[in-house]
Amino acid sequence: MSNTEFFDILDLARESGHQNNLQSEFCKLMEDWNPTSHHKRIVTWAHQHQRPIITVNFDENLSRTKNLKLFRTGKSFTDYYPWGSYFSDQKISDLHSSFAIWHAHGMMRYARSIRLGLTDYMGSVQRARSWVYNGDNSLRAKIKKGHQSWRGSDTWLDILFFCPILIFGFSFGKDENFLRWLFLERAKLQKISNQITDKIWFVERTSDNSLSRKLFFERLGVEFVTVDSYSDIYENKKWGV
Repeated sequence: MSNTEFFDILDLARESGHQNNLQSEFCKLMEDWNPTSHHKRIVTWAHQHQRPIITVNFDENLSRTKNLKLFRTGKSFTDYYPWGSYFSDQKISDLHSSFAIWHAHGMMRYARSIRLGLTDYMGSVQRARSWVYNGDNSLRAKIKKGHQSWRGSDTWLDILFFCPILIFGFSFGKDENFLRWLFLERAKLQKISNQITDKIWFVERTSDNSLSRKLFFERLGVEFVTVDSYSDIYENKKWGV
């Protein structure tokens, strides 16, 4: 079974009426985690160049490197999907060209936002799909009219759809249903609009599966890059720190 299915099965196996859910227990495990050198290196680079970071991790190791504060972009808020919440040293106005750390799969600050099981991720797909497809304020409706402002303009989804993206430290496996679907949607939007022209790179350490994965990424318009070791990614001199 996939990792996401495993968490759903694990949740089903728990006794009914259990005081804490799996999400809350995950958050407790992460409370004492501290950032390492590669967290500091990545955040320092992003801060210097005023670039956003979208992390799929739940912990706050990235934001703790600079004791960043939590901000929100809009008036509406739900702790199930805090997609407009971000960590930064100041409130931002331009999501694309400002330093901020966004949590795509939920953050330990809000336990109910943590995406673990397949059920959780399908909830994210259902929510995002309505924003992309449904109504006059949906992304596809706006794109077809030549506009880029849409319902998710003040969330990390807008960064994912309209910014150049460097993906690393993330397996992008078959069980990553939500993000795989989002990148498929970005590729579809590219076909109906010339607004999304920024490049995407996916970097991973070379493995036996690299060749078979390459075709998937290339069909999405993603440049697939392999390196010999993790140090080639996390200790690369290009970070400048």
